[in-house]
Amino acid sequence: MKEDLDKLLSSRGIVTYQLNNFDLVDGIKDRIFSVLNNQYGLSLKKLDEFHEFVSPSELNNIRLKLAASLNEKSFASEFIYSKLSHLLKTIFGPDIAIQKNVGLSIQTPGDSSSLLHIHSDVYDSDCSPYEIVIWIPLVNCYDTKSMFYLPFTHTSSIDKYLDLAEKLRKNFEKPKLIEESIEYLDIEPPSIALFSHSIWHGNTINLTNETRFSLNIRVKNIFSPYRGKKLGDFFKIAGISKLSELASNIEI
Repeated sequence: MKEDLDKLLSSRGIVTYQLNNFDLVDGIKDRIFSVLNNQYGLSLKKLDEFHEFVSPSELNNIRLKLAASLNEKSFASEFIYSKLSHLLKTIFGPDIAIQKNVGLSIQTPGDSSSLLHIHSDVYDSDCSPYEIVIWIPLVNCYDTKSMFYLPFTHTSSIDKYLDLAEKLRKNFEKPKLIEESIEYLDIEPPSIALFSHSIWHGNTINLTNETRFSLNIRVKNIFSPYRGKKLGDFFKIAGISKLSELASNIEI
């Protein structure tokens, strides 16, 4: 399994992985449904129908409330790690750092306020190339209801792929350079996606008649290089080997 994930991540920059059950998704959704019901009196049966009960003016406040609940006492990050620890250890080994707070994306049909123009987290933020993003769909995601990405295989080498940075910045909203090559992530629970911070990705206006709910969280090996997002403020230790734990208690 590790070899397949490593190969796909390094060759395409993104990989999907189907979990054995819905425990991860259901646990997160239960928390969301609880907040919507208890604080807003909304009894949704499907998150896809969220836009039918909430006005655009209410969207951001509700998103902030939901995110605050998910991140309260690190609920979401710890829950995600508890369900994915075995998978993550096959990629990073036992010493793992995870983002303290998850990101929550809610994209209702026709909403232009939630756009993420094409970007690379390595080039357009202070993320380390040693991190990966775990992208967790809480609903079926496809076409414009999902994110788009440009796989590493768009160019003949990773160097040429990374060289696209300057050209892509000339038109963030609709980069002519790659618009025929981008792919939309077609994914549904209980599958998740993992992708490199170096990959070019973003989203467009949701032209479907359904709402997208998804989570994203960053993970890395504790001892791999950091950039602006440091251990302690942005990341926390999720797992550590016995040897590393022992070494950390030895004063030299």
